[in-house]
Amino acid sequence: MSDRIIDLSRAVPPIVERLEASLAGSLASRLNTKDAGGLLRTNRPRGTEEDRLAGAGWISQRLGFMPAIDRMIVTNGTLNILFLLLNHLVGRQGTLLTEEMTYPNMQALSGILGFKIEGIRMDRDGLDPAALAQACRANPGIKVLYTIPTLQNPTATVMPLERRMEICTVAREHDVIIIEDEAQALLLEDGPPPLSTIAPERCWYVMGLAKTVVMGMRVAYVMAPSVEDAEAIMTRFGRMSMWFVAALQAELAQVLITTGIAAEATKEIRRIATERRAIVGEILNRPALLERPGGLHVWIPTATDAEEIAAAACSAGILIRPGIQFAASPQATPAMSGLRLSFCEVRQEADLRLAVSRLAYLLR
Repeated sequence: MSDRIIDLSRAVPPIVERLEASLAGSLASRLNTKDAGGLLRTNRPRGTEEDRLAGAGWISQRLGFMPAIDRMIVTNGTLNILFLLLNHLVGRQGTLLTEEMTYPNMQALSGILGFKIEGIRMDRDGLDPAALAQACRANPGIKVLYTIPTLQNPTATVMPLERRMEICTVAREHDVIIIEDEAQALLLEDGPPPLSTIAPERCWYVMGLAKTVVMGMRVAYVMAPSVEDAEAIMTRFGRMSMWFVAALQAELAQVLITTGIAAEATKEIRRIATERRAIVGEILNRPALLERPGGLHVWIPTATDAEEIAAAACSAGILIRPGIQFAASPQATPAMSGLRLSFCEVRQEADLRLAVSRLAYLLR
């Protein structure tokens, strides 16, 4: 193995200098008040009104409207709210529907919470509505779908509007609740509307800050289908502080959002990611990677075993993730064989070019 490792495995945003320079001052501006101590001495179940108002403003960039803060929940990162929602909506011995390749932590959550996962076939437009309908007919007891329709993980697919409408129609016909994860959606300037605007009565909308502002910001915003749904979560889990947003993180998120610094950071991350994706497409000689909008990663289909290529890349000092690591079922080989290449963890462009050049050789 090469002594020098270049990491193309982690889909994390690049460092934005404007944001980095403002962090200390932004936090000081929130805490340099007489009641600052009080802010840090209390838990924030669901987030304060100010937390929820900031979160509503942030996700309104995608929703196109300002949700009522009574529908909002602020949590200690996306994984925490997924834990609560899957426990609440699916439960032990239940079955969750997802894309056939999905967020890898779904397998960990399945093991902890005791539910099964059924992967639904995908195509180049994302989740296949016919396959979703077939799964619902085969097992009417399945009532929850987790999906990443915008910049899907790992395929980077952006589901077109017509497909989104078809998915929502199937969900209504079979009374399926949708958990919509839009982790990277703000990296698209004009993405299709969220499922949560098409079928708002059955969608839980989830968006964190870790992918579009700064990786260490463990703050996520959730819009429940209704005020009653939000209250049901609080009634069940409102005393369990492990998922409460940390006061310092919440205060920092507030100021970054309300001052516009977070939006500036997202715009800069989008610019850098676009430049990095162009480098990858050029070196791999795969112009198709540039035909569609992309976030922090691209999907590279492979004709040969992606695991073998990933292992060879590791020996050459490159970390990259094969598609099997994203399989909805660990026993099943994904129908879509390929590699997820993430290009913003690498600090220096020269290192990215070196790693992708080595990968290009392995792919040939």
